[in-house]
Amino acid sequence: MMLTRQNVAARAATRTTSCVRPAAVSRVARVAVRAEATAEKATEKAEKPAWTEPTLNPDTPSPIFGGSTGGLLRKAQVEEFYVITWESNKEQIFEMPTGGAAIMRKGPNLLKFARKEQCLALTGQLRTKFKFTPCFYRVYPSGEVQYLHPKDGVYPEKVNAGRPGVNQNFRRIGENVNPIKVKFTGNGTMDI
Repeated sequence: MMLTRQNVAARAATRTTSCVRPAAVSRVARVAVRAEATAEKATEKAEKPAWTEPTLNPDTPSPIFGGSTGGLLRKAQVEEFYVITWESNKEQIFEMPTGGAAIMRKGPNLLKFARKEQCLALTGQLRTKFKFTPCFYRVYPSGEVQYLHPKDGVYPEKVNAGRPGVNQNFRRIGENVNPIKVKFTGNGTMDI
């Protein structure tokens, strides 16, 4: 049997189908875009508040520490000492840079040290192990407080716009000065 157009049309007309397809439904979504609202949001995101140094609250409680043979040196009475502050979300045990262990309180903590290096050591531990953002200050015997770290609100290993580079030589090794030209001159390699 040869299939012709007439045969195909006749067979299609005699077939009955049990499934009826519904008519196509078209849905139209109306969207209104307001350029003013998006421009306002963009300016809000672009305008970041200027960074300000945090102030030291001397009434902040210290972590619970049984004590050690160390503590603040006599130098703190005539020179300066250092204060580190951070905010904790729960009580936790941490290692003191001066030796021993202490329990940080939930909420703000303040700890006094004799040396800046002790503050830096504890800062490293608090940032890596506990994910806190500590900052520390220098306190002079006169009561004057100087904010030290992080100086511009961003930790030194992070990039911050406007921060000048330190100890950078923009040259290749082959362009370095011959060492004999520097030796016994009293100048440093950076000066020549």
